Amino acid sequence: MDDVWSTKAWDDFSLFFPKNGNGSRVLMTTRLSKVGGSLGTHSPYLMDFLNEEKSWNLLCEKAFGQKDCPYPELEKVGKDIAKGCKGLPIAIVVTGGLLAKTDMNQERWERIARNVKSFANSKYQHCLEILSLSYNNLPIHLKPCFLHMSVFREDSMIKVSRLIKLWVANGYLKPQSGKNLEAIAMEYLEDLIDRNLILISERTRSGRIRSCSIHDLLRNLCLTESKKDHFVRVSKTQRIRILPEEKNVCFRCGERASLHESIDVPEILVGSRSTLVASGLVCDTCKRMHQHLGKLRWVKVFGQSCEKLRQHTKLRFIDVVTIAFRCRNPSKLNFVPSSIPLLWNLQTLLIDEIGSQLKKRPIVIPSKVWEMPQLRHIIMDLGFLPTPVDTQDTTALENLQTLSTMHNFRCTKEVFERIPNLKKLKARYLNVKEWSYYCLDNLGHLHRLESLSLIAEGLLLEKIAFPNSLKKLSLSRCGIPWRNMTIISSSLPNLEVLKLFHNAFRGPEWSPVEGQFPRLKVLVILDSGLVS
Repeated sequence: MDDVWSTKAWDDFSLFFPKNGNGSRVLMTTRLSKVGGSLGTHSPYLMDFLNEEKSWNLLCEKAFGQKDCPYPELEKVGKDIAKGCKGLPIAIVVTGGLLAKTDMNQERWERIARNVKSFANSKYQHCLEILSLSYNNLPIHLKPCFLHMSVFREDSMIKVSRLIKLWVANGYLKPQSGKNLEAIAMEYLEDLIDRNLILISERTRSGRIRSCSIHDLLRNLCLTESKKDHFVRVSKTQRIRILPEEKNVCFRCGERASLHESIDVPEILVGSRSTLVASGLVCDTCKRMHQHLGKLRWVKVFGQSCEKLRQHTKLRFIDVVTIAFRCRNPSKLNFVPSSIPLLWNLQTLLIDEIGSQLKKRPIVIPSKVWEMPQLRHIIMDLGFLPTPVDTQDTTALENLQTLSTMHNFRCTKEVFERIPNLKKLKARYLNVKEWSYYCLDNLGHLHRLESLSLIAEGLLLEKIAFPNSLKKLSLSRCGIPWRNMTIISSSLPNLEVLKLFHNAFRGPEWSPVEGQFPRLKVLVILDSGLVS
């Protein structure tokens, strides 16, 4: 039975087979790992991508009708074509059929090798038609998530944490009672992986999926279906590149754009130098994918290391890439303008500074972010978040899950009352004279906190109250005596990952107590004074 999509199909079909115990077998194929695992009494045989040798052998069989190449001058270019199919048997079969019908000359084959995927797709729709079966059989809630893979560049290694934030920001997820959107997104991703539409590229030490990718042909399928359905009309994400050597970039995606490519966008005026209409450099890809860019309401703001940033008010995800240490006065660097509440839909704010960690200065986040209840993630290399102003009309950021990396972050009770559902906190403390000022004993009030990372010289563990919910703890430069490790083990019964960097603990010897960390899965110790 080929291409079985559910166990019900086998249940119905098996009624016609007699159970006479004569040892007969039925061979079934499926694209769904769960279906394969639930059928039969043995583990399913998982098909992998072909290596270069097997890809070449299959191509020869389809192109020449034999296991090797009868034309020595075509062997090298033929192997390049087989390699270009990226190990996908159906792509090799379709391409081999194409080659069998072409002239056996080197120039012709070299043209095919230069663009094997697009050539195969344009001349032979059979490949895409077969692959589209997987897409057509997707549940409706998974189709947007799969089509969104088309926004990533070919052969991209996609960070799962970023992918999930993008899915959430674009509103692809169906809310479920008792689950946050990030958990739902992870279930969707695992379902797409189970259907062999997305590939696992890398796992963490604890076994979680760190990064993923998509095969080139499946990405082409995404592009085809996206264009057919007008899937992405207006992007809710923006990647801003502020690098001195890259001035001619698209203001929406941050990639290079030609000077003649521009559109006029209306603006909400912010700043004395604003104009009613501004010209924005847009690459051809964004023009094609986002056909309504010019019809949006825009906010233009001025920063101190660049003339202007432009964002539309429907944005939910902003990613800024810059070089902080090249600015004349990095201590005044502020890429988060006071007009940030105008982006009332914003969920994720990322600021990535390229350069030495030692040269970075905190980016001051305006206190008005406490008035943005849609925020879910604030992630930057180093940011300073002021304590919220105490007013009668206080807004709790109940959706906020990530704060990273905060400079000298004050963990006051008032702050934690504003962020009750925080899951990940990373903070760096410098030149601390009195630890009680930063109120780390209030961390125990974050009952949903799962990941905590502290970079702090002279940290006093007795000044910290860890929440029982913590699963991951990372400490760096703390200089804590090894004997105080019992404070952590006794406070964190659910700890699964413990990472200790750059003399987080000091001393040549650590004598662990048996049963200290009952659930610990990963222990990483780097740059310590331990003596073996």
